[in-house]
Amino acid sequence: MIAKRAAVLAAGVCTVVGLVNVPASQAATRALVAFTGQVDAKLPLDKDRFTLRADLPPAETAHLANGEKVPMLNLPTTGISTNGNSFTVAVDPADVPDRYIGSHGLVSLEMEIYDPASNGYAWTAQSVRLVGQRTARSASARHWANPITSTQAGTTRALTSLPPHIKVHLGKAAKGVKAALVSPRADTCRTTKIGQNDAWATIGEGYPAAPGYGTKRGTAWMTHSNGSEVTYGAAVTTNGTKWSASGSASVANTKGFDFQWDADTNPNISYRAEVRYYKYKYDCGGVIINRKVKAVSETGGVKTVHMKANPPYWLSRTRCTFDMPAGTWTKTTGKAYSNAGGVKFDSVIGIDLSTSRAYTKGSTLSYKMDAGHDSLCGNTDKPAYASKVQQYYNRIQEEL
Repeated sequence: MIAKRAAVLAAGVCTVVGLVNVPASQAATRALVAFTGQVDAKLPLDKDRFTLRADLPPAETAHLANGEKVPMLNLPTTGISTNGNSFTVAVDPADVPDRYIGSHGLVSLEMEIYDPASNGYAWTAQSVRLVGQRTARSASARHWANPITSTQAGTTRALTSLPPHIKVHLGKAAKGVKAALVSPRADTCRTTKIGQNDAWATIGEGYPAAPGYGTKRGTAWMTHSNGSEVTYGAAVTTNGTKWSASGSASVANTKGFDFQWDADTNPNISYRAEVRYYKYKYDCGGVIINRKVKAVSETGGVKTVHMKANPPYWLSRTRCTFDMPAGTWTKTTGKAYSNAGGVKFDSVIGIDLSTSRAYTKGSTLSYKMDAGHDSLCGNTDKPAYASKVQQYYNRIQEEL
């Protein structure tokens, strides 16, 4: 069970994740990389104990009762390689049965790291997308893709995008964990559902323009269609009280609902969806290793929150476009939306968790453009490339 450097990854972490235009043999290796990451402790991981599992998709756990054991899939760890405090996780798609592959090819992976020298422990979760057909002749035809940067249908461009990269906190393991993890009997470790909570999560933001030289404000709205995906943050605790954000789970809106918010003029709009989290306990031989929370599905609830804070100020010639004609501007591509505190979970575990989503034809942000509101600015770049977009009134460039 000790992680070894896989022969196919002998070139090292940096080489593997940097491949774009590569020979077919190296592309096949790249196709096996599910995700990469780094622990926050400056220590080598080459002697650490890794475990890797896949969780069932929401369709399989929808009716899971509290106290019921979760049938996790144990995966080989021979594909995990390390380089200092960084790691690369490679998984052969053939090792993942269809039962563990959810909507749009999403697979929820969980990984543990135990460092015997420091008695350090880390847990994290990462969703990845399996692209390609099981019957494909080419080994590289089935590969892993980042859910945020790949299309939900799965396309060849997924191979040219980098796999997800996550940061993991290595904290102190709970009492008794060392003995339980270093030499556990194979049948003693289990994951049990112990509860669930529904939470509101911000999945988008809108910033309509002020009246400016006119009398009316601008308008914004968002769509969240059936099939859209949102990645929700996960969290773990080893002592039962102090929680830490760690990893995430991508959730596909497959509950059969579409929602388009009505046009809104509030200057600071938070678009929210309700998401269901499961709480799990993981123990080995009666020793509780961790408790964790992961998003499993959206409930179908949505709402709008008008934030009291002033809207941001992103006015800049390098981030804005001015004098646009009348019409409807809709964002369907570009940098993914993200919000570090998007999931309002503080009342449950003491911290909020992150949200992120890609802009697609089913997950959009729109502004009504007219003579009085003819400018758009992005938070980091011009609107098509930015993750968030703000509307401004006409002649705003005269204030620069």
